[in-house]
Amino acid sequence: VDEVIGMTEMAVDKNGRHLVGSNVVMVNDVCRGKLPMVVGDSYKITQLLYNLVTNAAKFTVAGSIQLSAREDQERSMLELDVADTGKGIEPEALKRIFEPFQQTEN
Repeated sequence: VDEVIGMTEMAVDKNGRHLVGSNVVMVNDVCRGKLPMVVGDSYKITQLLYNLVTNAAKFTVAGSIQLSAREDQERSMLELDVADTGKGIEPEALKRIFEPFQQTEN
């Protein structure tokens, strides 16, 4: 998570502007000691989290981007959350954002 936050803070858009503005705080609320070891492709997990965090950064002008995680022992899963204070997704777009190759207009 620290690696993803560091990469995101250094990331720039196609115009050379930093994705994380000076009015945005990145918050790491992931408690490393209380979470289980996750077996998987570390590159793909990092890329997934990076994609979620940079997407949050693109649409958060001020406020925060918060990363947290928790273990769901009942389902043997680890849940990662990326929460931001950005403008959000319009209700009409919510219906299609999880379809392949979809994104909202702005």
